[in-house]
Amino acid sequence: MDAKLLKALKKLYNYSNYTYDADRKVSIYQTDTLLPAEQELLEQHQWEANELDSFTHESIHEQLIKLQSHPGLSWESVAAAFLAGVGGSFPRGISSLESYHRMIHAYAHPYEQAERFVCCKVCGFHTYSGGWKNLSYLRYVLYLGNTYGSDPVGAWTDLNELTVIQDQQPVHPSAEDIEVFRRLLQLLEEADPEETPGQLEKRLTSLKLIKGTKGIRRGILQSLSTVGVLPNVIVELSPEHWTNQETILNGELQLHNTRGRSDMQMPWAGWHGELRVNSDKLQQIFGYWL
Repeated sequence: MDAKLLKALKKLYNYSNYTYDADRKVSIYQTDTLLPAEQELLEQHQWEANELDSFTHESIHEQLIKLQSHPGLSWESVAAAFLAGVGGSFPRGISSLESYHRMIHAYAHPYEQAERFVCCKVCGFHTYSGGWKNLSYLRYVLYLGNTYGSDPVGAWTDLNELTVIQDQQPVHPSAEDIEVFRRLLQLLEEADPEETPGQLEKRLTSLKLIKGTKGIRRGILQSLSTVGVLPNVIVELSPEHWTNQETILNGELQLHNTRGRSDMQMPWAGWHGELRVNSDKLQQIFGYWL
């Protein structure tokens, strides 16, 4: 993304620069706080400040299923975007791996609440997933390197725009991006057998290998765990099939590092050093680029 545009968007989507639409329960960001030059920049890049849309459990899966036939989306293309995200040349790409996995396995199904969680046991759709959304804000935080593929609306928003980006100019990781990813894999392969996810994250932070926040680094590790590249001790996950969200969430009840005030979540929470990296699934997704 253009650096000047990103700077203007950071000003636009500042936490204090909005009014709350109580009827639709969504934040509306104020463009009149931007300088004329900043407003013109948004127009030049055709960035709509507040694109709103509403979703239900049924409607979002209809949209995800439609994307399954898009020729620009494949494991190869999303792996490229993800690698560019990990390496830092295209932070927007980090969310694509988890989003794509969700999209290709989406299918029409009724909402059926999980036994212990207030969400659909199949896809994880919950109360917050539905209703009105400010898609412009979601796109903005994706450009910062955040991951939203764990949510059906987030995954669709991610991939729907990624298809436009890919049509204009396909994303390819640089040699530097790939090297950063290789070093991350090496870090995981060399982990002490007893190393926990939290300890690995601290080691990764100290090495300053991946740019950005703790949340960005965790999003990368969570994404790799979701497709089974990083195994967990609870359930085997794979790029080839979907595991119901209830099964994954129930796994958190069996772990010690997901309890209390911990923000650690399955499946990354279920990894430990002895598991290292699943080389077969790594090759399946990233083999073309590695």
